[in-house]
Formats: sequence, C-alpha cells, structure tokens
Amino acid sequence: MTNLLNIGKTGLHASKKSLEVTGHNIANANTEGYSRQKVNQSTNIPLTQDGLMTGTGVRVKSITRVNDKFVEKRLRDTLSNGEYYNNRADQLGQVEEIFNEIDNDGLNKVLNRFFNSFRDLANQPDNETVRSVVRDNAMLVVKDFKRIRGSLDMVSNNINNKVERDVADINREIESIAKLNTKIRELEAIHEETGDLRDQRDNSIKVLSEIVKIHTYEDERGNYNVTSPGIGTLVTAAQTQPLKAYQFDKGRSSNGVDGATEVFYADRPGQHITNNVSKGSLEGIISVRNGEVEELKTTVDKIAYNFMNFVNAIHRRGFVGRKIPMDANGNPAGTDGKGPTTGLNFFKVPTSVRGAASNIDLSQSVKSDLSNISTALSPNSPGDNRVAIAISKLQHERVMDDSTSTLEEMFLKTVGKVGLESGKAKLEAEQSEGLIAQAKSIRERISGVSIDEETANMVRYQHAYEAAAKVMQTANEMFDTVISIKR
Repeated sequence: MTNLLNIGKTGLHASKKSLEVTGHNIANANTEGYSRQKVNQSTNIPLTQDGLMTGTGVRVKSITRVNDKFVEKRLRDTLSNGEYYNNRADQLGQVEEIFNEIDNDGLNKVLNRFFNSFRDLANQPDNETVRSVVRDNAMLVVKDFKRIRGSLDMVSNNINNKVERDVADINREIESIAKLNTKIRELEAIHEETGDLRDQRDNSIKVLSEIVKIHTYEDERGNYNVTSPGIGTLVTAAQTQPLKAYQFDKGRSSNGVDGATEVFYADRPGQHITNNVSKGSLEGIISVRNGEVEELKTTVDKIAYNFMNFVNAIHRRGFVGRKIPMDANGNPAGTDGKGPTTGLNFFKVPTSVRGAASNIDLSQSVKSDLSNISTALSPNSPGDNRVAIAISKLQHERVMDDSTSTLEEMFLKTVGKVGLESGKAKLEAEQSEGLIAQAKSIRERISGVSIDEETANMVRYQHAYEAAAKVMQTANEMFDTVISIKR
C-alpha cells in the first residue's frame, strides 16, 4: 500500500506540473517569440518483489520547449535579407524624390530654360529684359544644383546617423545575449528550466539578425557563440566583441568622403570593417551611401563642373554688351569704366570636380552688371549674337562621357538609373516580406501555442490529476480498513 500511495503521489506531481506548463503556454499564447513548452514524462524504475516486477509510478523527466533550429535559422536569414532590401528601398526612395520632376521643376527643366533664354537673347541681343531673364534662369540652375547636392549630402548624413544607431543596437543585443548565456548555464547546472530564457535569447538574436546577418552555434565546451560573416565573433558565452561607429576623414573612410561614419571593433579603432558588413539594415544603408549616393554626387558634380567650364569658355570669347572705347589702331580697350570688356566668366570658375555642384555660382561680374553678359563675338556689334547662339547650342553638344552624351542625356541616364535601382529594391522588399511571412508561419505551426490544443491538454491533465488523487484516496481507505481490523 505504501507503493500505491507513492504511485498516486507521483501521478499528482506529474499532472500538477503538466497543468502548470499548460497554463504557462496559454498565458503566453500572444507573447512574441514564445515557444510552447511540453512536459516529458517517463516511468519510474520498477521494483522486483516476490519474482514480480512492480511499477513505481511516473516521473517528470524534463520540460522542453518545442523549437526547430533549422526553422529559426531560416527565419533569421529571411529577416536579415528583408531588412537589407527594406532599408535599401527606403533610402533609394528618398534619393529618387530628390530627382522627382513631377511636383517641381527639376534640373533638366531648369537647364532647358537656361539654354532657351540664351536663344531668346540671341534673337534680341540688346534687350535688357531678356538679359535679366538669362541671369534669373542661371540663378535657378545654380539653386537646383545646390539643392540636389545638398539633398544628397543630407541623405548621407542621415545614413551616418543611422549607422551609429544600428551599431548601438548591436552592442545592446550582444550584451543581452551574453547575460542570458550566463543565466542559462547557471540554471542548467542545477537542472532548472531555461525555456523562457532561451526564448529571450532567440528574440535578441532575431533583433540582431535584422541589423546584420547572424550565425549561431555551440562549441565543444558548450559555449553559445554568435558570429556575423565578415565581422567575426560577436559573442562567446559571456564574452562580447563590441563595435563602435566613428566619423573618419577622407583618407580613411570607405567612400572617400570626409565625415563618413565607419564601423570598427571598439578595441581596434584603426581597422574599420564597414565594407565587411553582411545583409541586414546596416549593409542596406551603407550600400546606398557608398554606392548610389556617392555615384550620384560624382555625376552631379561632373555635370556642374563641365557645364560651368563650357559656358565660361564660350562666354570669355565674347565682348560686353555696352559701348567699348577703341584705341588709335581700332582695337577695343581691354577695360572701361565698369571693368573688363572681354574674357569675362559667366560662372565662378570651379576649383575642382569634387563639390562643383555645391560651389556653383554666377561670376561677380555677371551678378553686378547685366551688360557683362556677352552675346557678341565682336566689340560694339549690337546685332552680333554668335556667343549667345554658341552657348544655347551647348544643350545638344556631346560634351560628357568622352563626347558620347550631352549634359541632358547624362543627367537623364543618371535619374533613370536611380529609378531603376529604387524600383528593383522595392520589388525585392515586397518579395522578402512574403518570405518572412512564410518563415514566421512555419515557426508558428511548430513552436506556436494553439489555444484549442492546450485547452484539451488541460482537461486531460485535470482528469489525470483527479484519477491520481482517487488512487491515493483508495490507498488511504485500504489503510483505514487494515487498521480497523487490528482494533
């Protein structure tokens, strides 16, 4: 009868623990990243008595969470890819808006107006109002070049700030993982449950995988390790390898730009690993900053540089649009009361290709006096419009890409490439959303909590608990019967 009481007791304990785990599952049915848990039971070691083998009840062998490592890895990888494409699409969408000419006059339209105003000036070279229109349209060109270049710089700066935030998030998550590793090992050493802590660690891994691509494994010592391709080991048991973000000068940056934020190991500041980052939001934004944005800056600067130089080269050959004094030999004077009469630049001479779009401006002579806008190739020739015509023809001259494209064609090709890359990134982002939803659905089917299933389990374990209690009650009644006989 002692064995009978013990069997009932083990049944009560197993049923009670099963009810507790079932209740825990139900309570966490809507907890993000929770893996349902189950109680693993096994029979106690039987006893042999009088040649007979007698059972001794049940024992709770372990409590495990239902989790598939392959499914978790697939989910992490899809999250990394998804965040990579989403961030690329987001940043390229912002870049695309800079060149959007639907809602405003873009550079292409402004350049066309500039060249058209010189055509009008060629038709009326002595018209002061038309000269004013030429200067106003030139200022619009200057303003739009600066707008585009400034907007691209702003996108780069925003990305730099986001790189710093992502690095801070990486450090926060790897620190959390290292602490969870310590807690899990401590609890496992005394055979305590660690399912919830492992879920928390998996959640941190998922957050980390949204920033960079992640691999996890346990080494021969049982240490849980987190690595990232191209970066290296981030977590080993309780040890971490923190990263840091810092703005480098032009010579040490990955895109050749002053102030670019680079990623490096916190304990090795001389070795930046920006270009080694793989997938996730971090590579998504860095690829746009170092790729498309820098390429656009270079192209816009090149267009601005060539535009100013070619206009200036033609404009310098002309003479001012006012009466020029002549010497005894009939040669025009180099200067008059207002300054030089020829060799004047229309735009301020650019010092370098880099930054030309940011530094573009009208020359001081054109700003100060409309008569300094040259239209004539000969002095004191009111009807001479050859300079104005030559400048207007620049619109269709193939002066870019080794004389293979016009300024307009190069600009439109650049804008078209931006639109193509942005559309491609958006399509890939949409496709990745479907893959993420699929991976989450598979994980939910395997590890998620089914309320119906858990409710059925609760009824089953409740009946088992009642039955085990009945066994103990029966054993107690048998004891009472034996005791009453002795009385």
